[in-house]
Order: sequence, then structure tokens, then C-alpha cells
Amino acid sequence: MALGFKTNTVQTGGSTVSAGTAITGFSSKACMYDRGVQQTTTPRILSAKFGDGYELRFKDGINHTPRTWAISFGNRTKADIDNIYDFFNQLATIDTCKLTVPNQNESGDEETVTVVVEGYNKVFTYDDYYSLSCSAREVFEA
Repeated sequence: MALGFKTNTVQTGGSTVSAGTAITGFSSKACMYDRGVQQTTTPRILSAKFGDGYELRFKDGINHTPRTWAISFGNRTKADIDNIYDFFNQLATIDTCKLTVPNQNESGDEETVTVVVEGYNKVFTYDDYYSLSCSAREVFEA
């Protein structure tokens, strides 16, 4: 396995592909992001507060600790950034893709999760070198 983004079932042109297919324009299985990825976990809970200061809290659902990642692709060629940007545009926060990240367990393996890319921006750094950053949110599907 390789760290980075891979397709789930939708490719850049809108065609249906096998999960794990390389994104259009990339020869390797995964489109590798830069170092320094930030992972945030925000547990979902249901709570009821009572007038005497008493509070009741419950986990909201089975998968109550979804994660988000702040990811960047810095100083890449225009073609690479355009390919990533086109892929994210095709997904349009509706379709999912696969994101492989380091796993925090003792074995140090990698973990592949299903995500939606919710926001992304392209920076025209200089000449033919651009940068792109995005936010990926873990989703749980059947």
C-alpha cells in the first residue's frame, strides 16, 4: 500500500472504475500528499443538560468519532495540481475516494479510509508550479 489518495469508484472523467485505481495523470496507485498532514477527531455525542448542573451524555451512533484531515500538495507541476483539482471537482463532495494514512497502532501499518473531499483550494505559486490544499472527512458507508 502507498500513502495518498486513490479512487473509490469514480474517476476524473466521471467513468466508473475499480476501487484503488490510480487517479488520472498519476502512474502510481496513490497520489501522495506532502508531509505534515493534520488529523482531527471530533466525537459526536448527544447530551441533555438539566437545571441543577447535571448532564447526561451518550455516543451518537456506532461510528461516533469521525476524523478529518488537512492535506496539502505543495510546489507541484501545473499538470499534477490540475489532475488532482479535476479529480476533486469530479467528486464534488458527493462521491467518495480512498485515503491511505499511517496507522497509529503499534505495528505502524497503513490504514485506508473512505473520505469525501469537502473543500480544496489551488494556489498559483510561480511559473508552472502550483500548490493545492484540501480537507478530507471520513465517511462510513455500507
